[in-house]
Amino acid sequence: MSLDQQINEIIESATRQLSGQLGERLRALATEIGQVAATERVSAVREVRLAAESEIAKRSQEAVAAVQGDHSRRLEEAVAAARLEGARRVDEAAAAARADHARRLDEAVSAAKAEMVRDRESALASARADLARRIEDAVSLASAELARRHDAALAQVHADDGRRIESAMAAARAEASRDNEAILTRRLDEAVAAARVEAARSHDAALASVRAEAERRQALAVETARHEAVQQTEHSLIEATATERQAELAQIGRLADAMRRLDAARSLTDVLGVLGEVVGREAPRAAIFLVRGRRFVGWHAAGFDAGIDVRKVEIGADQPGLLVQAVRTGGPVNTSSVDAGHTVPVPFGLLPADRMGLAVPVRVGGESVAVVYADDASPGRHEVPRPWPEVIDVLTRHAARCLEVLTVTRSAHPTITIPDTAPSPRYAPHTRTIHATGSEEDDAARRYARLLVSEIKLYHEAAVTQGRRDRNLGDRLRPEIDRARRLYEERVPAPIRSKMDFFGQELVRTLANGDATLLGAL
Repeated sequence: MSLDQQINEIIESATRQLSGQLGERLRALATEIGQVAATERVSAVREVRLAAESEIAKRSQEAVAAVQGDHSRRLEEAVAAARLEGARRVDEAAAAARADHARRLDEAVSAAKAEMVRDRESALASARADLARRIEDAVSLASAELARRHDAALAQVHADDGRRIESAMAAARAEASRDNEAILTRRLDEAVAAARVEAARSHDAALASVRAEAERRQALAVETARHEAVQQTEHSLIEATATERQAELAQIGRLADAMRRLDAARSLTDVLGVLGEVVGREAPRAAIFLVRGRRFVGWHAAGFDAGIDVRKVEIGADQPGLLVQAVRTGGPVNTSSVDAGHTVPVPFGLLPADRMGLAVPVRVGGESVAVVYADDASPGRHEVPRPWPEVIDVLTRHAARCLEVLTVTRSAHPTITIPDTAPSPRYAPHTRTIHATGSEEDDAARRYARLLVSEIKLYHEAAVTQGRRDRNLGDRLRPEIDRARRLYEERVPAPIRSKMDFFGQELVRTLANGDATLLGAL
């Protein structure tokens, strides 16, 4: 039941009560008048009538005063209830946003830790492979040295054996000259056999000594190489772990600082500005494109050559490319995820095969309002695996949540106009008042209107400032306002538009700072 209906029922009830009381009073007066003498009848009737009229006027004033007091009390209660409901919705939205931010930060930290573990395992595997290779090289060198020394020892033994045999044969020949041929032959055979036995014994002893020395030196070389390789590997792992830990802490610190700065932003322009700055610190090259109807318009860039002006770059939504795919899918898209043999155009041409481009949409209320683009196409070395795509995805999603929280916060603090109160002469009552309807469709229409008008203010700041000064915002921004109104009417159903002109309200509130006269005749 509306407030007017409640007031009408109160007045009707008071009227019926007064009518009954007056009827009883009139009947009593009529009885008294009948008892008055005929000569005084006219005077008595006049006095009674005047008294009745006075009584009716007094009771009517009392009833009106009671109705007005009850009306004021109910109005104050409605205002207080509306304010409490608005505060509750803001608190719920803020709590939900904080919980979502904390959950996403935990997921990002967990992903970073998992990536660190994978990198550490890869480094350990590489170190083990390098250690095995070095041990094999040391063993090969020791085996080669052993073979060389073995060959030298054999040659020496053969030389000694030859000298001994020749010496024995010479001695045998000298003795044969004194003895007969039979004795010479026997002694020669015995000398040769003895020389052969001695040569074999000397050969075996020398060979055993050489083998023992070679095995000892080989074991020593292998142990020394293993010890040096283990020490070098441990030192490399310690340095790599420390460097990785420092890089991880620095990246997490940058991520936390970026999220705090995004949380502190209080407008669409501030959020996108902070997003462009923090994304530029993570990727070698980064840019932000605003979605304007069927076009992508460059707005911010970092890391590009001085000859590239991103603000002059415009891309049609009908052109194939990474930005269009990101908006179509509603999630991050990168060039490495494309099927082999295919290339995807990026805003600044094609990337080399070993470089990657990434596009992440900034979605507010289910609609993409901007796209973050980043790549590592700048000259020089680049890290593999690349650490920046996941960070940019987290920052972009956080920025989108911040924009949604700003939209919800503004929608949850409506201005309620008290009836029968004269408005300020600067404002138009039908556009200044925003009623808290409690309808999800109305809230969605209000948010969409705010987004469209904020987009006009963002893209045409200079024109907005000049139009406010010259009091001709409507004429100066007519094409942009007409385009935004068409988009609003295409999306918002006619029954919602007929109840409240949310788009007109946002034009006055956002573009004209609450002064409808600055818009002129639209």
